[in-house]
Amino acid sequence: MRKLYIIALLIFSGVLSTLNAQELTNFISCNVDGKEYKAEARRMKIPVSGFEYLAVASFQVSPDVQVWIRLYYFTDSLKPGTYEILVEDDLDSKSKRKADQDLVWVLVDYTEETKGLGHAFHDGESLSGTLTIDKVSKTSIEGSFEATLKGVYYKKRAVATMTGSGIKGNLERKVITKAGGGMLANAGPHDHDNTKKSDETDTIVLSGGKFHIDWSKPEKEGK
Repeated sequence: MRKLYIIALLIFSGVLSTLNAQELTNFISCNVDGKEYKAEARRMKIPVSGFEYLAVASFQVSPDVQVWIRLYYFTDSLKPGTYEILVEDDLDSKSKRKADQDLVWVLVDYTEETKGLGHAFHDGESLSGTLTIDKVSKTSIEGSFEATLKGVYYKKRAVATMTGSGIKGNLERKVITKAGGGMLANAGPHDHDNTKKSDETDTIVLSGGKFHIDWSKPEKEGK
């Protein structure tokens, strides 16, 4: 039994090495507090009213880590340029005050599952920095970013932990990626079911960020 386990582990490791060696066409990369991160990315199809909206997110598994870039804008205003990264709570007030201007509102967020099956998360909420769009079309976007995030912590609520209700929900909502694992894909980066945000905070720095996402080709189901 032990030999079979070792063989399976070696095969799995070999598959991961091969996948990691492949160049990702659609990706978000950056240094997270100095640690290199690069993962497959995709456009998130989430309905939003009142704005044009483009969300792209990258998904790394084992451990599960996501970086989200969300862009709010008015028709035809998404163009190459450098834009300020905002706090999400300030989005409504800034957009109402400057609704007549040709602006783009940018949020950059981070989430890392620190305990398996959604039992704990260390997240970075959009705070400050800049995002530069180098190229953009109706089906693709490419650019770079530097972001400072407010670090926050989420833990599974005690009742959900004891009953296992949170685990079942998490497993049902996994999105399968090319990396062969699953990531929680909810309406937003900090939408963690059956969790409670703690009072503990810190700072997360995403430096040297780059992104390229092309959604001109339809994604296959079950990807």
